[in-house]
Amino acid sequence: MEYEPVIGLETHVQLKTKSKMWCGCANEFGSPPNTNVCPVCLGLPGVLPVANEEALRLTVLTGFLLNCQIPRFAKFDRKNYFYPDMPKNYQITQYDKPSTSEGSVEFEFEGSLARVRIIRAHLEEDVGKSFHFERNSGVDFNRAGVPLMEIVSYPDITSADMAYAYLNALKDILTFGLVSDCDMEKGMVRCDVNVSVRPKGSTQLGAKIEIKNMNSFSGVRRALDYEIPRQIETLKKGGKLTQETRRWDDVGGITEQMRTKEEAHDYRYLPDPDLMPMAPTDTWLDEVRKRVVEMPLVFRLCNPRRSLGSRQ
Repeated sequence: MEYEPVIGLETHVQLKTKSKMWCGCANEFGSPPNTNVCPVCLGLPGVLPVANEEALRLTVLTGFLLNCQIPRFAKFDRKNYFYPDMPKNYQITQYDKPSTSEGSVEFEFEGSLARVRIIRAHLEEDVGKSFHFERNSGVDFNRAGVPLMEIVSYPDITSADMAYAYLNALKDILTFGLVSDCDMEKGMVRCDVNVSVRPKGSTQLGAKIEIKNMNSFSGVRRALDYEIPRQIETLKKGGKLTQETRRWDDVGGITEQMRTKEEAHDYRYLPDPDLMPMAPTDTWLDEVRKRVVEMPLVFRLCNPRRSLGSRQ
């Protein structure tokens, strides 16, 4: 029996703002540890978040760039989990009412145009960064609260090479549109990979395996080049795949099990009582729409002898 992969990507992108999502602390890479912090982003009692309007604009701008629908009502939710890098013990995100939904990315792939549909691009906050030493660990909260956009694709990707091409196309759109610098060396783009395999020609999805926290596009491609054959070999030997989360060992070139996969109800989502819903007006949307630029794909097709870097 022949098998085929089915791949969806969740791409996390830090937005190009001067301050964090809910407070006035600087959104700045490279500062000494725990210097760009305040009671709000440290989750101390008695403080209230205030939304960064530029981050709201950039999220909706991304919706326009990705051909998304922009609903007239969106809200923020609390995703509850305990981990040292999240000082509030919950992450402010968007769950059932995101800022954008139902879009697409078109890009060149293997001599033709490919299209990956987008489920949503929603706004949330980044977490701190953990450091592990020989005898102890530490957390730098400078990154906690930085505006983070999560772009979730449908499982329209059919190979490791296609995933790589999609990610590069998405990066071009976001940098060309001045939404994010997308500097992967600074952790501005990270990716979670959802992959399953199924009998060729089947329409039923297999068990979804998530590979967490990929920090390079080439790493995504290498992880898929390993994980897809691993799943196929398991099934051909009569084994069973179950939904789980795995990590990518870039040195060893393998994926390793981390835990069984959580479901949405495990996070106990609830509307954030401290934040008003978003209800964008026509005037506000028109102002954001003025920032839409020509897409990189259109630029390439119309200017075949010029590179993206030569844009005036």
